[in-house]
Amino acid sequence: MRSFINSSVFALVLFVGAAAQAQTPPVPPVPKVPPVPRTVRVAPTAPAFPGQRTDTELRVAAEQNVNLKFCISEGELKVNGWDRNEVRILVRSGRKFGIRVLERAPRSGNATWIWATPTAIEGQTAAQRGECLSGDSVEMDVPHGATLNFHGRSATTSVDSVRKVSLKIVEGNISLRNITGGISASALQGDLIVTNSSGSLSLDSTTGNIIVYGLEPIESSDLLKVKTNSGSIMLQRVGHRQIEANSITGSLQFEGGFLAGGIYNFKTSNGTLRMLVPENGNCTVSAAYGFGSFNAAIPVETITENITPGGKNVVAKIGTGEACNVTLTTSSGRIQIVRLEP
Repeated sequence: MRSFINSSVFALVLFVGAAAQAQTPPVPPVPKVPPVPRTVRVAPTAPAFPGQRTDTELRVAAEQNVNLKFCISEGELKVNGWDRNEVRILVRSGRKFGIRVLERAPRSGNATWIWATPTAIEGQTAAQRGECLSGDSVEMDVPHGATLNFHGRSATTSVDSVRKVSLKIVEGNISLRNITGGISASALQGDLIVTNSSGSLSLDSTTGNIIVYGLEPIESSDLLKVKTNSGSIMLQRVGHRQIEANSITGSLQFEGGFLAGGIYNFKTSNGTLRMLVPENGNCTVSAAYGFGSFNAAIPVETITENITPGGKNVVAKIGTGEACNVTLTTSSGRIQIVRLEP
């Protein structure tokens, strides 16, 4: 009897074990992890041309009316005018450069035309050397009567107290002060600020704001031309009698007096035109707008008002309207004439 019970118990254990084994899925095998390859540390590559990143300072005797041309690929550029008959250039943590004297004054032998360009290094091709200065910063001291002609790729630029400037920067803000003989400046990606300068001025920015303050012509025919594709324009205390200002997308503000004999053209495709002028002016105003409005907070007399499917055109006069002509045009935006407080 006991033998029969033991046999039954043993059979039951085998049955339960077999059933449990049938219901429990087999455990998947543990995947083999491939060995982690040993990290190979590569030492930093030495400069291809030793001495490329260094501080370099050069000086050259120059006439007050010296012409200076150069290119800058990167860095912060600062140019200041001084009373010395000398050009000083300092490049900090940058490429070595040289100053080539292209012309000299017959009597003094001082430079009248110079070119700052990178120095050739042994084993370096002309393409590798390029023509542009570069460094953490580039500082220049030049005579007050100097004329600068330069362009750059990526440079925050500041020029103060020279005679004339012609420049084009791809990327970076530009600040120009106390330029006495005229400016031609272009900033493709950056703001452009000009203060206390004179002469004919052409200012252009593709994507940036343009701000000018305290400008005066040298001759009555000097033109102030300002244009930005995407940005605002602000003109304050401008003495030019011929002004062309155009913003494709952005507001435009003029603050100052309309002068006798002046021809003023202000235009924006999409933005507000705001004129802050004294109420005792004397100009004829032609305002054309599509989707927007025309408002005057100073006394004006409407001469004509035409409404067409394409927009509205209002001709009005401030005072007798005989002294100057002002044209205001916007496709989509407001036109405002506001009283300028004395």
